[in-house]
Amino acid sequence: MEAAFVIAVALGVAIVVVLLGLVATLLYYRWRISDNNVHLEKFITENMELRDKLRRAGML
Repeated sequence: MEAAFVIAVALGVAIVVVLLGLVATLLYYRWRISDNNVHLEKFITENMELRDKLRRAGML
């Protein structure tokens, strides 16, 4: 009886640790994607501004 209780508690703790790891991984990748999107937005905006400058200068 005592061994079953220990096994049940150990499995419960293992499941909680795995779930916490999955949540942490999900939050990390969400942060990374958001950070990459910010840099991509800056890159696209800068390219659009340069394209407008070229058009106004008559080079495009």
